Amino acid sequence: MSAPNSAPVVDVERFVRLTNVPLDEAYTLLSNPRTRLTLHVLSTCEPPLPVDRLTDAVTGRDDADERTVRVSLMHVVLPKLEARDVLEYDHKTDTVHLERPVVAVDDRVAELAGTVDPASKPRSQQCDSAD
Repeated sequence: MSAPNSAPVVDVERFVRLTNVPLDEAYTLLSNPRTRLTLHVLSTCEPPLPVDRLTDAVTGRDDADERTVRVSLMHVVLPKLEARDVLEYDHKTDTVHLERPVVAVDDRVAELAGTVDPASKPRSQQCDSAD
């Protein structure tokens, strides 16, 4: 698996507080750069986020091709996060729902997710105009 070329840093203690994931499990989850990037994208966007849009945003910061990223998201990243109740994946609508931001976001992730200025838009308006 190729690693994202610019994996974001995550405040593990903040993640633990917001998700109730035990500290050791949080470190295990967040050791995967693609998981960290996925959480950044989802924390930027209003839920639910279509998996296609999530895949596009993650692929923009990853050395892997889109198909590889999607397979990784569908079979590794999303199932692990869902198993720990961090997010919900709706198989019928192929969307991901993150109840609230669980990691801090930066401008580059917001740009990849389709927002112009993340500081000026509330989460509820982000990612809905990217195509």
